[in-house]
Amino acid sequence: MPRHVLVPIDGSDHADAGLEYCLTSFPDASLTALYVVDPTHDHEAAVGSQTTSIERAEERGDQVLERAASRAADRGRKIETVRRTGTPHTEILSLATDDVDHIVLGSHGESPITSPFLGRVSEAVVRRTPVSTTLVPESTTAIRDRDLPGDVLIPVDGSAQADAALAYALETFPDATHTVFHALSLPFDRPRSAVEGTYLEAILTDREERAEAVFESATTIADELGPSIETATADGKPAQSILEYAETNGCDQIVLGAHGRSLRARLLGSVAERVARRSPRTVTLVQGDPRSTTT
Repeated sequence: MPRHVLVPIDGSDHADAGLEYCLTSFPDASLTALYVVDPTHDHEAAVGSQTTSIERAEERGDQVLERAASRAADRGRKIETVRRTGTPHTEILSLATDDVDHIVLGSHGESPITSPFLGRVSEAVVRRTPVSTTLVPESTTAIRDRDLPGDVLIPVDGSAQADAALAYALETFPDATHTVFHALSLPFDRPRSAVEGTYLEAILTDREERAEAVFESATTIADELGPSIETATADGKPAQSILEYAETNGCDQIVLGAHGRSLRARLLGSVAERVARRSPRTVTLVQGDPRSTTT
């Protein structure tokens, strides 16, 4: 469960959505809003101005942070504000090495048909952060109108990272509906009746038994932490199955481990990264093992 959440903001709606998610989802956590002035950015010049472009950017940053503090105050919350100058993702990551244990990033909500949801800064942070991260690709209005935490989808594969994600979801959102999901990754695309009596039937049986074992482990974790869970499977490959299930069943957010069972799953192109890139709903990537998620 997050204790100190960092939310970078830049005055855009997708960043404001990240702040809205924080205010709604983490009522007991300390919140810090960060604005980074990027000196390499081509700040708009003003003819005849007595201030430099960097000074105007700093003034804008202060205004953005003041609005964030005001929004938090309107919700009965106090939020720390920090303005720094430097490369955005570097400044974000430098704070994550302090006492910050969670980052919430608003992501650019472009169509997944033409562009991934992750923006340049979000992607750089996700790939390097040592702490768990939530990506919010939705608008502020959409987050405000949704009854969060809502229906939470938790993909699992039997790994320590998946167990960490499950523990995070159960502890952070005890009042949510939790669906634990496992993709069977069947190596065929045909009706199950068509594989009866073939070597593929043995593969199907093995994958189903593996899913049962994964769900048994998930149930043990849920029993220890309190909230109940539902379980679901799909035949396809993990990333696509997760996205399709979330869309079909109207899930409000996805919580999954930042890495999977194998070293290969830790590389670029992992299930977690593909889901984060393509999901139109909020995605949380949980780092660490289950013991690190408890308070």
